[in-house]
Amino acid sequence: MKFRALLWLMAIMYRRAARNNIKMKSFLIDVDKSILITTAQEKPGRLFTFKDQQINTQSGHQGDAGMTIRFSSPTVGFNTLWSMATGKDKNAFMKAIQEKDVVIEGDMMMLMWFQKSVKYIR
Repeated sequence: MKFRALLWLMAIMYRRAARNNIKMKSFLIDVDKSILITTAQEKPGRLFTFKDQQINTQSGHQGDAGMTIRFSSPTVGFNTLWSMATGKDKNAFMKAIQEKDVVIEGDMMMLMWFQKSVKYIR
């Protein structure tokens, strides 16, 4: 439940940053990316679409994603994203990948882009 709530909160924070944060707006220039964040059980999940300096999100797994971030469990997903989003552990994502708690499917370069984007929603 906490993982689902965090994904929902990230969606709100991303949309707010895209509207109000000048640095985020310039970060989104010429960006056309979609990222699905989910678990190995594929519940819950949220698709983030970054296009035309706007961010749209939807729950579930509808649409094609350029990259899928698949956590081994909702707890691992929450802990990793929370550490990354709050700035408590900038290497949380890389640790989770090394420990095989996260599987990245698709364009790996988008992972670097995603990690940079998170700093604008803090």
